[in-house]
Amino acid sequence: MSKYSIVIVGEENLTRSIFAEAILKQIFKERDVKDVDIISRGNVVLFSEPISPKAAAILHEHGCEEMTRRSTELTQEDIDGADLVLAVGRNDLEHLKEHFETNTTSMFLGTFIDMEEEIPAVLEDTREAYEECFQVTRQAMEAAADRLIAELLIP
Repeated sequence: MSKYSIVIVGEENLTRSIFAEAILKQIFKERDVKDVDIISRGNVVLFSEPISPKAAAILHEHGCEEMTRRSTELTQEDIDGADLVLAVGRNDLEHLKEHFETNTTSMFLGTFIDMEEEIPAVLEDTREAYEECFQVTRQAMEAAADRLIAELLIP
């Protein structure tokens, strides 16, 4: 089986998209799904920043892959190399479609999993706010993993 490539796009690639990437990787590892590359990127990365220490701590507490990297801006090459691009917010998808050629299937995560609301942004720099964002993201990525496995990855 050839590799399937997923790009998760957020605004700054500092919390929601990072959480989504780490969680989806964890789910696929738990379900023994192989040959899938998952990366996250940001639409607006003015300069690369490390992810929040609180976000990294939440990921560590939940057993997710260590995410000690810095935010990374989305490029046309990322899109061209992907089989699926999932935007964590509606505005992220609009930005993507306005600034890039999107021959790759690109959609709002909520549309992909039939969820109306967006994953809420972390508005307060508290452990609780990051935990809440993680939990909502976990639910969304469980649904995304279910669909990916059922419809896209398993022939």
